[in-house]
Amino acid sequence: MDRTFTTARLLLDRVLSPERLESRAAFLQTQAPVILMGRGKSGTRLMAWACSHLGLSLGTTPRLPAGDLDHQGFREVCKRLARRNLDVAEPEQVRPRELALFQKAAYEACRWLRFNDPQGVGWGWKWPETYLLMPYVFRTFPQARYVHMVRDGRDVAFKRHSTDDPERPLGRMLIDHLGVAGQPRDIQAAASWEFQVRRYLSFADAHVPAAQRFEMTYEQFCSKPEETMEQLARFLGIPMTDACRHYVHDTLTDGQIAQYRNADPARVQAVEARIAPLLQQLGYRLEAG
Repeated sequence: MDRTFTTARLLLDRVLSPERLESRAAFLQTQAPVILMGRGKSGTRLMAWACSHLGLSLGTTPRLPAGDLDHQGFREVCKRLARRNLDVAEPEQVRPRELALFQKAAYEACRWLRFNDPQGVGWGWKWPETYLLMPYVFRTFPQARYVHMVRDGRDVAFKRHSTDDPERPLGRMLIDHLGVAGQPRDIQAAASWEFQVRRYLSFADAHVPAAQRFEMTYEQFCSKPEETMEQLARFLGIPMTDACRHYVHDTLTDGQIAQYRNADPARVQAVEARIAPLLQQLGYRLEAG
């Protein structure tokens, strides 16, 4: 047998040993991270930096301007698991070995983030691929607090993200999963948005206590940034900071809302027709009719 393969197998068996799994899982279940949830290109970058200015340890660094957790191991595991678990929508569908891999990566990220939270304000992360892994996240962190941001799907449809990009492994698999491989790019992006938002809301409504959820829209964030962050700070039980006030005041404007109106009206109409029921459910007004 190939020595490299044997060594890798031994290491994996050690990582997945019952004693390690039980100890790691028990520790993670006591933690209450703040997890920023939202489909990529929904404004979660701005939310991550705003929350960092509240004092939360989110692993944000200048190296990653998108506000993503700067822990490559955790990000890579989430991407791999997202590709392999598009069919997992409920806690009972979680695959044990996949759960063990997620918990190992989450444990390492948790240790790093807690170390960088000396004041004990709180820790968590923003990484859009996590949006596709709610059953794994919930099984790992039953006490997690979720800050969920939704953006008008018509805006998202005219942007590009790894979860709708056919040139990226996850995007290609998700597009195939949704049966829109032959559709225009904006329709693919809209379908990806619809799938992810519906799946998160369905899971959260069924399993996550209301006290652990903060629901907001990108449009609300842009039009009332300071008020929104005041509400979020109260939800998290931490004080609002001047740094956060200054950041949102200097960064967010009403001009960032409804950017889809700059696109071809015919394409907007096609996108709207594809996702109209969810847009209406979320309270967005349709252009047509």
